[in-house]
Amino acid sequence: MVRAWVKISLCQYNKLKKLRETARKPLSKIIREAVSKFVKKRDFPFSVAVSHLPKGTRDKYIAVSAYSPRSDWDPLERISENTEECKSELIRQAVDEYLEE
Repeated sequence: MVRAWVKISLCQYNKLKKLRETARKPLSKIIREAVSKFVKKRDFPFSVAVSHLPKGTRDKYIAVSAYSPRSDWDPLERISENTEECKSELIRQAVDEYLEE
């Protein structure tokens, strides 16, 4: 297992918190499920922009700890290298997609 600290938006955190209460699952498990579904997708657009948190928005994000198995973390690293997006941004995208379902 890999333990990563990820900054997610407060909006995402609040939605995950509600989901955690209704599904009765730990936050880390929900994020792990989101990442697992995300890395199993086939299409990842190539991006040349480096992803980062815009200056002055740090108070709009919260750091959470998420455990992921190596079988999901290694593909996430490859996707990060291929798309030139940081892993945190990919995890935020995975959480967004998971919350949309």
